[in-house]
Amino acid sequence: MINITLISLGCAKNTVDSEAILALFDKNENFHISNELKKADCIIINTCGFIQDAKVEAINVIFDTLNKYSQAKVVVIGCLVERYLKELKEEIPEVSLWISFKDYPHMANLIANIFNETDLKEFNIFDRVLSTPKYSAYLKISEGCSNYCGFCAIPYIRGPFHSFKMEDLILEAKKLANKGIKELVVISQDTGKYGLDFKDENINLLALLKELDKIEGLEFIRVLYLYPEEISDELIDFINSSKKLTHYFDIPIQHASNKILKSMLRKDKKEDIIALLKKIKEKVKDPIFRTTLIVGYPGETEEDFNELKQFIEENHFNHLGVFKYSKEEGTYGALLKEQVDEKVKERRRDEIMRLQQKISYEENKKLINKEFKAIITAKLRNNEYLVRCGYNSPDGIDGNIYLKSLQNHVLGDIICIKITQASIYDLEAVEI
Repeated sequence: MINITLISLGCAKNTVDSEAILALFDKNENFHISNELKKADCIIINTCGFIQDAKVEAINVIFDTLNKYSQAKVVVIGCLVERYLKELKEEIPEVSLWISFKDYPHMANLIANIFNETDLKEFNIFDRVLSTPKYSAYLKISEGCSNYCGFCAIPYIRGPFHSFKMEDLILEAKKLANKGIKELVVISQDTGKYGLDFKDENINLLALLKELDKIEGLEFIRVLYLYPEEISDELIDFINSSKKLTHYFDIPIQHASNKILKSMLRKDKKEDIIALLKKIKEKVKDPIFRTTLIVGYPGETEEDFNELKQFIEENHFNHLGVFKYSKEEGTYGALLKEQVDEKVKERRRDEIMRLQQKISYEENKKLINKEFKAIITAKLRNNEYLVRCGYNSPDGIDGNIYLKSLQNHVLGDIICIKITQASIYDLEAVEI
């Protein structure tokens, strides 16, 4: 019996890939999927290579795994490999196998060959061993990206945008619901563009969500990563009318200076973003907003940065994250001459986060006495639980909701809560 262990780094999209990789070895009498690294015969590391911090983490994990678990064959896959395969092979020859995306279809046999095994099944994104809790799962609806934003290497790593077939996605969602999944999180690199690469103009994100909304057993449907220009009035109206779709708008805007947005090769303008946020607030009951920003992009002056700060002060987000600009080879931004000093990037990031702390607290206080449908995600102690609702995403970036209840619950129970207290990032609630 060959023990297989997998380490998954990076985003939720990578998590879905990792789940499909585990399925390659599931129910095979010659392999056993294990979480025990010390007993592993083969350790697969699914890497991220999006920004410098992610690359450093991936390299550290590779070396740490090689040093601590010398009994195992180490196989490395994912975005880092796709970007730097030649260099990695030369620099870290101790790795048993490097697998790039083009070899994913027959990945299982490449790994099995190390152990003189053959005839394993092919990689299939819809055949997965779920690593998420039994009540929650991701639904990855497309691959790649065709936006070529000035700061982002994803199109060069993952290739151009392409949607998965709608019938396959509906079938996958139904399978997940039949397994007891109550919370479905729709993800993609460019979620709002779903279906636009098909000839059928009736296939788009709204059409997909309407079909998902019909599936019995699903209680929560959350959509992550929507570019502002792709959020239509019809999509907003449907999110508001659906009993399953959370009123959670994850809209990465990256900046608010039109000069910087243009240099980033974004399609948005500040005025359009402001109008969109206003429209959502007018149309949707108790919307929750999340965004990500980049500070220190080449050419960002103090004037640009102050414009961004003013925008954040005037247009509150419940959840906000800030990245320091990472110079990625091959991208437009890496060619620009006006690179910003690292200490300036750090100072600007810290300023935004201090500002966001005040805003987050203000927005959290507005939620006191609001009622939400929620799902039990953890039991802490007697009568105390963690729950999730339209306020927070399962990716661990948003704050926690601490629940006090006289009822006994198990993970995945659906309940109604009322927010009673607020802090900078977290909320407290009672069951009603």
